[in-house]
This record gives sequence, structure tokens and C-alpha cells, in this order.
Amino acid sequence: MTSFKKAFIAGMAGTVVMTVFSFVAHYVQLPKMEWYGMLATFFHMNSAFGWVMYFAIGIALAYLYGAFFRSVLPAHSWGRGTIYAVILWAVMGMVLMPVFGMGFFYGSVMMAVATFLGMALYGATVGFLYER
Repeated sequence: MTSFKKAFIAGMAGTVVMTVFSFVAHYVQLPKMEWYGMLATFFHMNSAFGWVMYFAIGIALAYLYGAFFRSVLPAHSWGRGTIYAVILWAVMGMVLMPVFGMGFFYGSVMMAVATFLGMALYGATVGFLYER
């Protein structure tokens, strides 16, 4: 399987898993993460644009995992993907979220925890599918 094809499949699946988690997070008293809405609002576009960007970013991050991080991170399969996701979570919390107006590390402990869990599920899915 080509690298982009793997990234596309793994990125789509990981993004779907993270999205499903974000929709059920409030059932376990965690805040809902609407990344697609945040992207649409930030760029002053409609929600369709937000969804397209959200999945495109998921695919691009999966491609980066396969191209640069897969061979250098410790662990195997889903564990390696989870380590990658923790790195993404930390970078997002320190750099991107203040830019998007959410504050340092997502603005609250509960949002940071919810995002951590969603990103960990994304990374585990991407890491697992890259080994297939």
C-alpha cells in the first residue's frame, strides 16, 4: 500500500474515532470538542469548510506520522501512535490553542483531559492501521 493511501485510510479512521469520542464525551462529564466548528469560526467560513479542514488535518497528521515519526518512536503499533498523539496534544495545547483563543492548554483542565483522550484514540487508531 502506498504511503499516501495508508495515511488517508489511517487519518480518516483516526479522525472518525476522535469525532465519535467527542460526541459521546459529555456522557462521561467531559466537554464536547468541536474542532470543525472552531476551524470554521476561525477562518470565517461555514461548517462544511470546517469539516473538510478537520478531516484534511487528520489525514495530513497521519501522513506526518508515517513519514517522520513511525520509524523513530518507541513501542509498536497503537502504542507508538499514542505517543505521537501525546506529542501533538502538547504542541496543540501550548501553541495552537492560544492562537485559536482557547488559552494555554485548552483553557481548562477538563478540556485538556477530553482533548488528551480524543487525541490518544486518534493516535492509537493511526498507529494500529499503519501496521496493517
